Amino acid sequence: MRLMNRQQKSRRCSAGKKQAVSGLGAGLIIRLVTVYNDNMKAQKRLIAAALAAVLFVSMLLLAGCALSPEETQHETEYYERKYADEPEPTGDVARLLEVLDGCVGGQYIFAGQGNQVTHQFIDTMYKKFPDYFLDGRLEYLRAIADDAAEHGYDYPADYAWDCSGLWWYAASDVLNLYGKPVDRTAQDTYDDFCTPIAKDELRPGDLVFVENKDGKITHMGIVGRRGHIYEAVSGFCGVVLKRTIDKRVYYNIVNPGKVYVGANWNKFGRPKIFVK
Repeated sequence: MRLMNRQQKSRRCSAGKKQAVSGLGAGLIIRLVTVYNDNMKAQKRLIAAALAAVLFVSMLLLAGCALSPEETQHETEYYERKYADEPEPTGDVARLLEVLDGCVGGQYIFAGQGNQVTHQFIDTMYKKFPDYFLDGRLEYLRAIADDAAEHGYDYPADYAWDCSGLWWYAASDVLNLYGKPVDRTAQDTYDDFCTPIAKDELRPGDLVFVENKDGKITHMGIVGRRGHIYEAVSGFCGVVLKRTIDKRVYYNIVNPGKVYVGANWNKFGRPKIFVK
């Protein structure tokens, strides 16, 4: 199997994204130029539209994330003190975290549960959930599928998960902790498979959720060691392991230095299979 680190793959996919989006803008400008006529008003409208197209392309290339600082030294020292006595996970929880470690660096596709990033899978999900493929994400994923088809699939960089799919892939598909394959949404996972707990009760293997103002759970993650959370983050972030227990900030794969800031975790649950 071909080996490629995440930075190399990110640069390749970034180039694919920029080519696709730039091509969109160039095509638009060319079409505008072909309708040019001698009328001065039409000419002015043409120039304005062409400039708007260039601006549109530039915005797409920069879209996704805003700058944000890394964890401060003060925060690092705080977490080191807070989790200094945390026991090392054992048994099924340790096995779960080992599986999740192997997923870090994978891609995000809505409804993904460890699927290879193929054009067939992209097309199927795009038809069902087009809103998850905006802002150049479709072109980015197609670049991954093209390269993988030519050179072979790297794990996990050429595989995809969504937030609940990451949990069910590890707990059900790989470890078979439920005795049968299970694929449920974040809302279902909290409602049907968790015992509610307080934030200060969290331990490795527990689940964290984001509930919106309408009372609907829209996202989830899995608690790792010392305040780190495993999760599949939409956009150009992918499967990450970050210390997001108190604030959700993620680096953008395509544009290093850019980050995504998400709503903080506000509901917490312990999988019933881990309740003693």
